[in-house]
This record gives sequence, C-alpha cells and structure tokens, in this order.
Amino acid sequence: MKRRRFVLASVLAVAVGSATLAACGEPEYEYVRNRQARTAFKIPHGWTVFDEAAMQGGDPEETQASTPDPIDWLVGLDGDPSPAREHVLSVADGYDTAYPHGIAAVYRLSTLARERVSLSALRNILIPIDTIGQEGSEAISIVAYDDRLDVDGYRGLHLEAQVSISALEAALGLGGASGDASSLANDEYLQINQTAYMDPSADKVYILAVLCSAECYERNRDDIETVVDSWAVIA
Repeated sequence: MKRRRFVLASVLAVAVGSATLAACGEPEYEYVRNRQARTAFKIPHGWTVFDEAAMQGGDPEETQASTPDPIDWLVGLDGDPSPAREHVLSVADGYDTAYPHGIAAVYRLSTLARERVSLSALRNILIPIDTIGQEGSEAISIVAYDDRLDVDGYRGLHLEAQVSISALEAALGLGGASGDASSLANDEYLQINQTAYMDPSADKVYILAVLCSAECYERNRDDIETVVDSWAVIA
C-alpha cells in the first residue's frame, strides 16, 4: 500500500515549487492553500473549488454572529466539467456521481468533542462506515486501511472503501431505502478515499476526502490518489 504523506513545511516548499507541467506548458495540477489553517494540497487543472460560503449555502459571517463556528477552513471540490455546489457531498443528488467530488476541512473541537474524538470518530466522519459494515460483507468493501498514522504527533487514519448506495441510504435514514440482502444484490457502489488527522493537542481535526461512483473512481484513480497523497499540513 502506498504510504500516505503528511508533509511538513520543508517538503511542502519543494512540492509547491515543482508542480508537473503538461507538454503544452499548462500546469497539470494547481494548488489549493490556506496559510492560516496551515494546510494545502493539489488538484487537477479544471477541477472547481467552492469556498466555505458556497459550501454552507450562505454568508458564514452571519452564521458566526449567532453560533460559534468550529470551521477553520472548508472547501468543496468538483471534477465535473459542469460544476455545481450540489455535486459535493449531496445526499439528494447522490454521492455516487460520475465525476470526483469531495471536501478539505479543518475543524476546531470543543472541550466535549476533544474527550470523544477517536479513531472511530475519524473513520466515520463523512460516511457511517461502521454502521454500514454491520449490514454484511456486500454492504461495504475496505480497499485500503491504516489507522496507525502518526507523524510528529499528528495521529489519524487513511481509508479507501467501496460502499453500497442502498446501505448508505439506509444508514442515513432516508425514506424508502433498504440495506437488506435483496437490495444489495444488484446495487450500485460509491468509492471514497479519505485521510483524517487530529493534531497533537486534539484541538483540531483535518480531513481530505474524494469520492464518486466506483466506475468513476476507476477512471479517475490516478487523479484522486494524487489529490489525497499531495495533502500537506504544516506542523
């Protein structure tokens, strides 16, 4: 299994300055950075990035005025040539899209959340992996898993899995969905690649995830793995 890189500042500086160029001279990848959140990664040229305001469907400053905002950074990613915010982690439009989509986020944890954060919480942060796994072997297939990531005190896990759409809908409590054996027999699957970390003091959680249908994932495997592998957090 390819080693997941949690790149430090010195490595990041080299990586940012040496992006691969296509034959025509146009950058093959471009970097998405947030210096305040101290993190960055690269995406294929042509993917669309949605900022926090677009992802939350409104003005984040108005939300902060009434409730504490635990989000240090949030962006959505869409590889669709006709991008739309609704493609990103939208249950209504389906996670099993024909093009890759995903998020990068940094969350600040409350005191109570710090007491509860665990590998299980990181594993289930986007998709209820453990709940779906209880439906049986047809509901989920773990392609790659490593929960021993530990770099300079940043602990976390990497997960790649294929998940039954019917089982996901059942786990999310969507009406009419069923995760029983009969519905799984001819089911469609999504595939997710995610890495999640907590910082040494368990004050923050960092997550980068990309997903789409299993067929889409196979077509775009190189790009998806490049995105996840390029993720850099500056310690």
